[in-house]
Order: sequence, then structure tokens, then C-alpha cells
Amino acid sequence: MSDIIWGNGAEVISPTLFVLNVTHRKDGNKDTYADTEKIEITDADVPGLPQNRSEWTKDILASCTKEAFLKIEVDRRDSSGVVMGKVSHSGVGGY
Repeated sequence: MSDIIWGNGAEVISPTLFVLNVTHRKDGNKDTYADTEKIEITDADVPGLPQNRSEWTKDILASCTKEAFLKIEVDRRDSSGVVMGKVSHSGVGGY
């Protein structure tokens, strides 16, 4: 089972990369996660984000993630330390 982190979306860096302010970490995660992590989206289930990745822009990503409570199912970290994983809305007050 993969590591999971939750938090609020912050700065958008590119159409597929944003900053997450990490507020929760799943008990039993194999890796450790800072309070701020860069997230590269490998897969997404986020309302308002087009299914076709070629349609993603920084503005669209910002409108879907900025200040939203998000769940990240971690695939891996890349060589620069960016967390790569599936991003989804976590729902109101829930995990």
C-alpha cells in the first residue's frame, strides 16, 4: 500500500506541479514528509480538472487545487525530491 498525505493546495508551479501544505500523514507511511511538499501529478481525480492532460494550464490547476483539501497517494519521489502521485479532493472535513 502506498503512502498517503493530505493538505491544502498552495502555489502552482506548472500545469502538473504544485505545492501542498501538508497537514496530515497516514500512520504507517514508509517515507517522511515535510510540512510543505512539491507534488507532481501522475493521476488525478479533481473536479474541474480536464481529463485530457494536454488541456491543463497553471490557471486551471490553481482553480482546482489552491486552498482545496487534497489527498495524495504517493507513487514515489523523483531524484530532485518532488513527490509524485495521484491527487484527489479529500471531501469536506474528511480523509
